[in-house]
Amino acid sequence: MFYTPAFNNRCVLPPASWDELAQGKWLLDQVNVGLSQWWPRIFGYHLLKVGSLSHQIDTSACSIGRQFSVSPTLGTDVVADISRLPFQESSIDACLLSLSLNFHHNPHQVLREVNRVTVAGGHIIIIGLNPFSPLGLVHLNPQLGHKYPFNGRFYSVGRVHDWLGLLGYKVIAEQKLIYSSLLMKPHRTHYLQQVMQHNLPSFGSFYMIMAKKLVRPLTPVKPRWQLNSKPSLTPIATMQNGNTKTIDDFINISGNNK
Repeated sequence: MFYTPAFNNRCVLPPASWDELAQGKWLLDQVNVGLSQWWPRIFGYHLLKVGSLSHQIDTSACSIGRQFSVSPTLGTDVVADISRLPFQESSIDACLLSLSLNFHHNPHQVLREVNRVTVAGGHIIIIGLNPFSPLGLVHLNPQLGHKYPFNGRFYSVGRVHDWLGLLGYKVIAEQKLIYSSLLMKPHRTHYLQQVMQHNLPSFGSFYMIMAKKLVRPLTPVKPRWQLNSKPSLTPIATMQNGNTKTIDDFINISGNNK
């Protein structure tokens, strides 16, 4: 399958609120419902929400006490570039990325930074846009290129799996949701969404992925035994005065006795 490069020089300003997305309030409710069953499975000391949209997600069901957010715009706890996180290495137990990869020109760098600050055994939750969905189809319409979320960059679930695998993560949960193109009010397409969810479950417009950072065991390095460049004869020990003599010594002794 042909993939367009993930890196793009064209920067798309990420949305600062769910209200800027089509059917934004309904989208936020659906995402909160989907994540509610995942939060009890995550433990630790620090939860990082990457991006403004992640900042607005309800994480009260998560047992992690210290929760804070970061984004390049005002309104979050820390204002910084999400591709250069101002946190120490292995200091975060869980990271939430809500459309953070879809509205950044270098998603690989964002994932590398998230991986850097995440502890071994920590979790990453990614919410993304599915190109193989009703939303992915209308995304191809150039007339919607200035509206959220149609102007985002769509990455398939398999492609995100590959990125996580290269960084040493194991996907432990996955879910599709929102079977709508977002062009119409949700109540008008309620029956169609139910039909698609039942018959075409993989065609949800949004997906959620939870991955765990694997702990890499330390492999002891075995010493490399090397032979001497000039092998020597094995010494032969004698009982005389506790000295050790070689074969040459015995030859000399024998010659003197003759």
